[in-house]
Amino acid sequence: MLDLICPAGGLPALKAAVDNGADGVYLGLRDNTNARNFASLNFDVKTLAEGIRYAHAKGAKVLMALNTYPQPATLARWHAAVDTAASSGVDAIILADPGLMAYARKTHPQLRLHLSVQGSATSYEAINFYRDRFGIQRAVLPRVLSLAQVENVVNNTDVEIELFGFGGLCVMVEGRCLLSSYACGDSPNTFGACSPGHAVRWQQTPKGMETRLNGVPSPGTAERGRCPGHGRVGT
Repeated sequence: MLDLICPAGGLPALKAAVDNGADGVYLGLRDNTNARNFASLNFDVKTLAEGIRYAHAKGAKVLMALNTYPQPATLARWHAAVDTAASSGVDAIILADPGLMAYARKTHPQLRLHLSVQGSATSYEAINFYRDRFGIQRAVLPRVLSLAQVENVVNNTDVEIELFGFGGLCVMVEGRCLLSSYACGDSPNTFGACSPGHAVRWQQTPKGMETRLNGVPSPGTAERGRCPGHGRVGT
């Protein structure tokens, strides 16, 4: 059986996804604990609770993405986010950082853990390691794998496998987003946003209106290189 898991950047998006047949949604809090930390997106504790009630009433699941990497000075924020997910009643949390997985498994053993695409597990050996060490029950595969490689993974693990149904490939090693970090100092893996708005500027040139990412010429539009929400399919 296949599940359709859709991105929910806010409560209206969550309701639209659920009302139109999504089996579940994934979402994040309004901070850098998730990799879509853009202004006007995501959930606070109040809207998270409302979204969970709405989804569950319709038979849909809510997955919370905590898929950035905590830093020593701010580790408490990520721990608090795991605690919030557990107390709010989400169906699973999507994690990339092994230390955060260890915290979640120790502190909230009942909480279902999914391995994020940010974890860059491209082989069944890596996925089975996370299963054996941290008890993950689903892994989201990087978009760089071919269908044959995906089939090889599925045939060699009992962990549920989730795939992106659509979405672009960024100039990056999957899950590391180095280009944005180099250009503007904000790594999507810690700040939560690629090409953040504060670093993007429009500039009139002889070729027309172009964008600059912290002064660095950017091809296309200001959205080029960002990683917006992607629909995906879990098996």
